[in-house]
Amino acid sequence: MSITRQIHPACAGLLLGLLMLQLTGCGESESQPADGAMPPQQVTVVALQPRDLPAQFEYVGRLEASREIEIRPRVTALIEQRLFDEGGRVKAGEPLFQLDRAPFEARKRVAQANLAEAHARLTQAEREVKRLTPLVKSLSVSQRDLDDARSNRDLHRAGVAAAEAELSQAQLDLDYTRVEAPIDGRIGRALQVEGSLVSPTSGPLARLAQVDPLHVRFSIAENERLEIDRQLAEGTLTLPPPDQTRVEVKLADGSAYPHAGQVDFSDYRTDPRTGAYDVRAILPNPAARLSPGQFVRVTITGGILPNALAVPQRAVQEDAKGKFVYVVGPGENGAATAQPRPVEVGQWVEQPDMADGESLWVIRSGLAAGDRVVIEGTARIFFPGMPIQPQPKATTPPTATPTAALAQPAEGY
Repeated sequence: MSITRQIHPACAGLLLGLLMLQLTGCGESESQPADGAMPPQQVTVVALQPRDLPAQFEYVGRLEASREIEIRPRVTALIEQRLFDEGGRVKAGEPLFQLDRAPFEARKRVAQANLAEAHARLTQAEREVKRLTPLVKSLSVSQRDLDDARSNRDLHRAGVAAAEAELSQAQLDLDYTRVEAPIDGRIGRALQVEGSLVSPTSGPLARLAQVDPLHVRFSIAENERLEIDRQLAEGTLTLPPPDQTRVEVKLADGSAYPHAGQVDFSDYRTDPRTGAYDVRAILPNPAARLSPGQFVRVTITGGILPNALAVPQRAVQEDAKGKFVYVVGPGENGAATAQPRPVEVGQWVEQPDMADGESLWVIRSGLAAGDRVVIEGTARIFFPGMPIQPQPKATTPPTATPTAALAQPAEGY
């Protein structure tokens, strides 16, 4: 008597899955290396070569008017009229305010009358001296009378000079009732209105700023200044003369300002409030696109880092001990391995002669010329000494290669 057992469909599916899992595990074990080692991972490397790199320094700056003055009255008078548009541009000599002229015109007429009277008295005194001079020779009058007449004539001459000075002052005060712009620039709002009584001590009438050119003021921290001086002394940095230093500006929206400036002032001492050196650059502003008070990012270019070593920024890793890069090192049986190398980094620089425009990180210490640095595939390196398959970086020739760049290796930095 035979007994036939039927397997439930759910149990049959479970058994089939276990059988396939066992077969798959056997296949994987057969495909792995016999020694259980991880297969080499493919990475991209570059060979380091010394080269001259551009040095640039970035700071946060603020724009200031190259000249900013206060328009003040020079006489005490009422404001009759404002003659400018607030916030507009004015030319040197353009009238800004008209003060009340009537009192000063009256003073001028009084001064003119006093001058005429002084001339008349002087004329009379001169005639008296002329009349007495021959009478002294005939002993008709004494020498003392002639001396008194001459003294009186000299006093009236001084009176004429004083009257002329009084008339000049009256004319000057009258001219001061017309308040003019001393320079070209942009003027702010009127700080006094028509009908106000103003005087030299009552405060400014308006403020006028020369905005072409502008000044860019920024600060260099003391430790950064010391580092720059150290690099200059060591020869790892060269800077051009101040008149050849180029200052570029980026606005708050990230756009580049089309005109470059130059550094025209660097303070010899630190600011006691900030501990930084005050630096100023002069910047053309022909279209008045920029305004005083704006914050900008200042980039100083023109320096050179001679014979510098640099790697792409993505090649630099960081752990608890600091920054490091992976370099190609020897392994067993001549195989290439990834070896971590601690590095000291410097500033970021651009590579203008490469088509991808990638930023580089200058390496101050830790690497040497000829070292092959891993720049792509670092995420596949799980432990130091891991086997790798280094591949050179594929380069794309730039549209216009400078002559200096032709001497550099195609795969190096």
